Parts: sequence; structure tokens; C-alpha cells
Amino acid sequence: MGNHCGVKICGTTSLEDAQLAAGYGADYFGVVVEVDFSPRSLTIDQAKPLFDQSPINRTAGVALVFHMKPARLRHLMACLHPHAVQFLNPEDFSHIRELKQQFPDVRLWQSIHLPEAGKEIDFNAFLERVQAYVEAGIDLLIFDTVAVLKGVQKFGGTGMVSDWHVVRQLIDQVDTSVPVWLAGGIDPDNVAAAIAAVRPAGVDLCSGVEAAPGRKDPEKIRRLIENSRLQGKQSLFLH
Repeated sequence: MGNHCGVKICGTTSLEDAQLAAGYGADYFGVVVEVDFSPRSLTIDQAKPLFDQSPINRTAGVALVFHMKPARLRHLMACLHPHAVQFLNPEDFSHIRELKQQFPDVRLWQSIHLPEAGKEIDFNAFLERVQAYVEAGIDLLIFDTVAVLKGVQKFGGTGMVSDWHVVRQLIDQVDTSVPVWLAGGIDPDNVAAAIAAVRPAGVDLCSGVEAAPGRKDPEKIRRLIENSRLQGKQSLFLH
């Protein structure tokens, strides 16, 4: 990715939108695979045409899963050959170690969900969990925001923002050998502020660049990547 702030366009449901993300210079496109609660979810068979083309230019495909059964996950990895698998659920540490041995060429990413801005967080418990993931072999961490909708927790694609200053404090204390990305409520209008406040290795977003759930808006993607690149360069210069 060079010296810029990385960008992943998530919730991709079509080859056209994957090509759109690639055309504007995103580093990754994300595909939600067999996640029942997501309106953007695809089956492995539906996702295969997108991953068959990956990488598109230099834009690689990432498969997002949630409590997928181990045998099904191994099938996904063997069938799709994703650049990375991103766990939306808190994945078992021993399973991470097994997958690292079985699929050494596939990166393993872990989403870690923070409360919405204004809600308290247990710093010590959070940092212990992060360190355990790093020791298990996770290659990249995504700090995202959990939302409670109608009494049910929702992970990923919530459009909810966490407290960026708290996220920055957490990043300052985690193992810096593992890149930390920021997700949760990021859009073209606030991405520059998010990067300035958090200084993440990358930003991961979905609903902030959509015309409708599962359908990307070309102008929003263009503005998002343009604003992220500009702010990313400024942050590198200042810090």
C-alpha cells in the first residue's frame, strides 16, 4: 500500500462494484459471505466470480465471516482463495492457529468491536484480548463499532461511530507490529477527521459509500478515497 492510509470498500455484492473500488484505487474490496443478518451477504458460489478476478488491478478480495463452521470456512478458503478472511465474531484463538498452519498464504483479520461514542470501555480487558489475538497469529486488526438495534447486537455495516480519541489511546497501547484499521460510520465527509484523530493504518467502510444496501455509489467512493489519501499524506507528514 505504500505510505498512504489504506482503504477497504466492504459489503461488495457484484463484480461491477469490486471493479469500481479497484478503479478508484481502493486497496481491498470486502465480501460478506454467508452471514445471515447482513443484507449484503453472498453465498460462496455467488462470491466466487468476484474472487476469481482478485486481485483487480492491485485491489485484493477479503472474505468476511461470522461464526462460520470450521469445515465450511475451510471450504471457503480453498474455493475462493481470498487475500484475507476477516472474522466479524470473536474467533477462537486455537482455531486461528490451526488456520495459520493449514492456509499459510491467507491473511487472517480480526474485527474487534468497541461501544458507540459516549459509552464506557474496559481498557484492560480490551488490551488483553488484542494481545491474545496478536499472539495467536492474527495479521491485522479492525477496530469497529457494535450497535444495538431493537435489543440485538449488530456487528459490521452499522454506520455507528466510536470515540476516535479513545481508539487512538487504544492503538497507542497495542502491539504495533500488527496493523490496526478503523471502521464504523466512516464516510466521505468524515474520513479526513477520522484519519487525523486516529492515524490508523487503514479505514474500512461499507454503508458510507452506498447508494442503497449492497450497491455502491461511484461518486462517494471517489470522494472517500480522494479525501483519505489527502489526509493520510498530511498525517504522515505531521507525525
